[in-house]
Amino acid sequence: MNKLKVLIVIDSLGSGGAERSTQVLCDYLARVQVPFEIICLDKRSIGVQQDMLSKGYTIHFLDHLSFLKQVSYIATVIHEKAITVVHSVLFRSNLRVRLCKLKAKFVHLESLVNTTYSEQRFLDPKVNKLGLRLYKMIDKLTANKFVDHFHSITDAVKHHYVEQLNIPSNKITVIYRGRNAAKVSPKDSMQEFGVNKSDFIVVNTGRHEFQKGQLQLLKAFKLLAEKGFTDVKLIILGRDGTCTKEMKTFVSQNNLNASVCLAGYRHDVPEILRSCNLFAFSSFYEGLGGAVIEAQAAGLPIACNNIDVLREVVKVGQNAALFDSLDVSSIAKTIEFFYKSPESCAKYGIKSRENFEANFDLEVVHEKMLQLYQKLGKHNSIN
Repeated sequence: MNKLKVLIVIDSLGSGGAERSTQVLCDYLARVQVPFEIICLDKRSIGVQQDMLSKGYTIHFLDHLSFLKQVSYIATVIHEKAITVVHSVLFRSNLRVRLCKLKAKFVHLESLVNTTYSEQRFLDPKVNKLGLRLYKMIDKLTANKFVDHFHSITDAVKHHYVEQLNIPSNKITVIYRGRNAAKVSPKDSMQEFGVNKSDFIVVNTGRHEFQKGQLQLLKAFKLLAEKGFTDVKLIILGRDGTCTKEMKTFVSQNNLNASVCLAGYRHDVPEILRSCNLFAFSSFYEGLGGAVIEAQAAGLPIACNNIDVLREVVKVGQNAALFDSLDVSSIAKTIEFFYKSPESCAKYGIKSRENFEANFDLEVVHEKMLQLYQKLGKHNSIN
């Protein structure tokens, strides 16, 4: 039987959930001595790239190559390094690895990380509707033909792709993504965010994109400010995106500078989370909601949008209360509920940590991924 060798192909090693999950998976593979290499289509100055390079991982960057040359390069690595399992993450990488099937023999495992064809995505004014439908057609034609097995990060995502792309259910294995279980201390001071110890601090994490619904969160804070909740503060952590300008303009035009801090990308997110009172997540669609898992690891009560994926990763009525991201008053009322009930905040926060430890511990998650790699690797050696 061939020795297991894994090649991970990903669009980049930036700051998103898929990238961070890839980082910790690689750390695990290195620790258990499973040979692996990484191919990135693009370079990123912000994110996990530098950390992974500093650990000496073998990373190939293909940002200088055309589409077809990227396909050829990946196929060459698969052949020359005797790769047994190729694990691709995100659509651009998925498509290139699918086409490598025409050039090399290997088992292709593909991660399904989002509800890509969700109705809510078509609400984004910046999305090219025709382009997304073409994207879906290409995805559907090539997925069933060139992918051997799929890894879905939630049951909700699995059902989405079974329905949207007609992928057989038995070709999809659901394994949650985990986060570091280590408990961290709160920050010594939160003054840099313009908040005081007596404030009720709501935190949100995510890049500034339509998907994350952060403008709706800002509108909810406008309602809270109008109702006199001057000690309720919002910190949004995450890199700039297509909605950054609109968000900054809204904060300025509605005199919310004293209530809202757009703090940008941070390396100390766990410490900041531990210093806050409530985690609010307004995403219209998600694959997992890794930010919600991180918030549960920090022991925060959760207020989040009422969508399938998020209902799957929280315990409604135990550690989370739901709102409708399309209804700004619903968001404001949910935040107000926690503000007025310190007892609920404390109780929900304890349940958050319990839910995290029961379902999202990294060691358990990574053991399951390794078992899937080994199973697929055996299939490759037989064929």
